[in-house]
Amino acid sequence: MDERPAHTQVDLLRHGEHQLGDVVCGVTDPLLTDRGAGQMQARCQDLIESGVHWDVCVSSPRNRCAIFAEQVSKRTHTELVVEPDFAEVDFGQWEGLSFPEIHSRFPGEWQFWMGNPDKPAPHCGEKYRDFLDRVQIAWERLMKSHPGKNILLISHGGVMRAIYTIVFALGPESSFHINVPHACHTRIMAYHHGRHPDWYQLDCHNSRP
Repeated sequence: MDERPAHTQVDLLRHGEHQLGDVVCGVTDPLLTDRGAGQMQARCQDLIESGVHWDVCVSSPRNRCAIFAEQVSKRTHTELVVEPDFAEVDFGQWEGLSFPEIHSRFPGEWQFWMGNPDKPAPHCGEKYRDFLDRVQIAWERLMKSHPGKNILLISHGGVMRAIYTIVFALGPESSFHINVPHACHTRIMAYHHGRHPDWYQLDCHNSRP
């Protein structure tokens, strides 16, 4: 008999604005601006005031996520877990460039990368399929480690889109149609049905509680 609890709640939170501005950052690791930290504080405060509590806070190891994660875990007396596989994708030669710069210097490569996840990354960074695979492994580990818990997962726009792709069976390109601004919040409910695969539901996305 499967004794797992009925469901697990995951609140996904993207980091706030960082000090490098409107450029692509994967392995590049800037700190948040004061405004970016304020964005995350405001979002978490809204959730707390709505009655949400978390049993565990899971974070990407990048500074723009992990520093705030440590602060919120202390404030809410919540266990903190840093998960390396929830780090942002390695953008290779695109690191530190704006989207206009990428499209100007490497025309067509962004579209190729999204549309061909199994082919080598044109930016000489991480292949998109490899990125999806590691996020999926981390997600499955999260579900097995904290069943029935309320989880706060602080990560990146790319990681959040990868999770949408995985749990909602989207094509890799489809997830890029979903806007994930700074301090974006998404709630996913994972329903556990005995020996059957988990069933996922989008509870809310980028809305105030």
